[in-house]
Amino acid sequence: MAKQNGKTLNRRVAFRIYEQANLFYRQIDQDGRTQAPENFDALLSNVDLSDAATLHALPGSQSRENDTLNVNISTSGIAFTSKDPLQAGDYLMLRILLLSSMTAIMTCCKVVYCKPGNPYENDRYPYLIGAQFVNLTPEDTALLSKHIDRSKKQQWAVNGVLLSLAALILAMPDAAFGLLMGLVHYIFEVVLHVLHLIFEYAEYNLDHVIEHTFHTDTYPTQVIVFYILCTVGLIGIYFLWHIVPRNCRRAGNSLIAFCCRKKASCLYYWGEQSLVDKIKIVGLGIVVVACYGYFAI
Repeated sequence: MAKQNGKTLNRRVAFRIYEQANLFYRQIDQDGRTQAPENFDALLSNVDLSDAATLHALPGSQSRENDTLNVNISTSGIAFTSKDPLQAGDYLMLRILLLSSMTAIMTCCKVVYCKPGNPYENDRYPYLIGAQFVNLTPEDTALLSKHIDRSKKQQWAVNGVLLSLAALILAMPDAAFGLLMGLVHYIFEVVLHVLHLIFEYAEYNLDHVIEHTFHTDTYPTQVIVFYILCTVGLIGIYFLWHIVPRNCRRAGNSLIAFCCRKKASCLYYWGEQSLVDKIKIVGLGIVVVACYGYFAI
């Protein structure tokens, strides 16, 4: 909700989703006009998007986690963070690339509000911009609507599964823990069995290949196969040594960044609540924990 001339306005005229996106924008000089330019397609064709002096670029998506924006988008508008303060009523030319589906949209929008961003987020852009689309084509509207509907269904499915798992764990913690340990043990056994079968199959075939190629006896054949398997194993360990730690570090950094973002969002949400709402949240939490502890015991 936002306030304009003392009146509260509802900006959520359509269902919104949070989406990872690359976003580039350029402010349009209206020359005193109050309407968006009608020949916006011609304006797009005359703009050099590679000109860094005239194009304000928000972060890319290839180097660090902070390089990608988690925009809030719908078929009616978009909200994103920015390093530059904008004024309500400004017109922007937008190029949006939704990374999950690699959907690209170019359109014009009107800034509805500009306010300080989440102060708890580190290395983020300080301003939060809300804008409304003013000349989104019917084709882009249909494309964006389809993408949002697909993302909405995926979110509902994931949230449903997570809520079901949480309810199962809270209702039967012992059974849930036993089921988890049993599943881990079963997967571990299956992986070891598959690796053993692969090793036996490779050794058996190498024995026949070496024996028929070099006409060796059993003992020399086994020695040759042993050293071949050792060499292959060392090569495999070498590649794993270079791949696994790097991916583990990347996964760890992504997890840390995710936790930091969620922590910042929670702190920001808590700071925006009134004293009465804070008391309600704390009271509800105490009641839920007390009821769970009472009925669990």
